[in-house]
Amino acid sequence: MATKKFPKIKVSRKYKQLSVPALGSFAKGTVFTGDPDATTPPNNDTQIHALADTVLTTHTSRQTSSSKTLSASEHEQRDILIEALDENANYLENVANKVAKANGDINAGYAVVTRIGFQYTNKTGAKRNTGITDVGIGWVHAHEAKSKKGVEGHIWEGGTTTAKSIPPTSVNRAYTLEADCIFSNLASGTIFAYRHASIVPVAHSAKTSTPATPHSSVSKTASVIPMSKAKHPVIDFNKPIAYQFGEWRYVVVP
Repeated sequence: MATKKFPKIKVSRKYKQLSVPALGSFAKGTVFTGDPDATTPPNNDTQIHALADTVLTTHTSRQTSSSKTLSASEHEQRDILIEALDENANYLENVANKVAKANGDINAGYAVVTRIGFQYTNKTGAKRNTGITDVGIGWVHAHEAKSKKGVEGHIWEGGTTTAKSIPPTSVNRAYTLEADCIFSNLASGTIFAYRHASIVPVAHSAKTSTPATPHSSVSKTASVIPMSKAKHPVIDFNKPIAYQFGEWRYVVVP
């Protein structure tokens, strides 16, 4: 049986275009510690976060000083941080492609990239990731693929956990009309996890008893809500709605 081939996963290097404050925030949001797949990066979290703190401190000092020495130091420290991030990105690409091949699913490789805090690209350049697209001090930005065009609702469950492979035991649930969500007011250093479900309307006569395949970036299926001819939701009071959630996604909050 032939091995399934996927497009090669590429880790985005667009962090090189960020301002110093944004670059520092990005670097502090990359966390390998505790990841089940990417276990031995060339530069560990302590090293990367220390480099980020150094360049951020110098940047802050330069805001109140016109010293050429500080300016030169900031540029040098920025270059050192980017070089270290590049080394980790190269390593992460290799891991992500191996995971995709081992699982027979390219999305398994994408999940490794976003779980660490990086982003990926495709052949045409930047690609809007499914999953965690950006992180900052105390917040996480997530994006999920829509199941279909038109009216669609979104459910998000999120909470903190002890490891990137363990779902949270307690979650908060939020409902939105967009497939983008920013989780804010999160404690720095905690592992945050979320999962997503989408809801689409169907005709009341449609068969809704058969469970749908859980929503994911591959299946793009969703939970369904029967609608009357007048477009009112038809809810069975004695039967809870079987929301179809996708996989849990994890990230360490910087």
